[in-house]
Amino acid sequence: MSDAIGSFADTLREAIDRRGLALHRVRDRLEHRGVVISVATLSYWQSGRSVPARRGSLAALPHLEEILGLEPGELGVALDRTRPAPDGPPCLTTLWPDHAHVLARLDTRWDAELDRLVLHDLLRVGPDRRLVSMTTRQVLRAKVDGPDRRVILHHQRDCAVDLPRIRPVRGCTLGRVVRRRPEGVVAAELVFPRPLRRGETVMVEHELTSVGPGPLDLRHGRRARTSMREYCLEVEFDPAALPASVSAYCDDDTWPVDLDPAHTAHLVRSDAPGGSVGISWTWPDVGPS
Repeated sequence: MSDAIGSFADTLREAIDRRGLALHRVRDRLEHRGVVISVATLSYWQSGRSVPARRGSLAALPHLEEILGLEPGELGVALDRTRPAPDGPPCLTTLWPDHAHVLARLDTRWDAELDRLVLHDLLRVGPDRRLVSMTTRQVLRAKVDGPDRRVILHHQRDCAVDLPRIRPVRGCTLGRVVRRRPEGVVAAELVFPRPLRRGETVMVEHELTSVGPGPLDLRHGRRARTSMREYCLEVEFDPAALPASVSAYCDDDTWPVDLDPAHTAHLVRSDAPGGSVGISWTWPDVGPS
């Protein structure tokens, strides 16, 4: 395991030294919070011989951060830096480096063990040109035994309004939620009814609903870590506020999109590779963002 500057071991050891706590005192303070971590395990972590990997160990990190006076998510970010880079798709913190501290507060360990088969986003834009809601339906398949949740992250460019409310619709319940209004970010765990078996699929649906006035965004897109069998994006405009133009994009490619009779623009990508894909629009008196 790496013990370089900024590694998990280095960050933990420095924090313990600053607080002047012996390892048995750290253990006692964790036990007072109902978290059981042995002195031997703490010693291994600060020496770099091992890192937290099991669910109970990962759940101890927020408590350690509070006990040691660290910023929320600081140990989680250091842990991601320490782990060897896996073969295959990038991890969530690589995809969202600016929000690694948010993701560190959630259980993201199953993310790479879920295949994205189908993803369908439906956005509704109101007569005031503001986003009213977004409904997302996805079909996931487990690569291994055990995945019990999917972590979602929503980035809102318009930080002048409240972050949306998350509501599970089907196939999941709401786990931990992290909200950062100054950054325009809300992230959450969508917990499945039970852990999946290898090869098993689950259909999960959730809704983001604006609280008060919605954001005045001019696009919606996805950053995909892995390929998907199908991605469908619909943007439904109120007839009282129709856009001047609509375009779809996939990485650096863009093309115009027409509205259908229901004032909806859509984009469908089959066997879509990883990357950025989405829809943008302009208003008659406002240029593109």
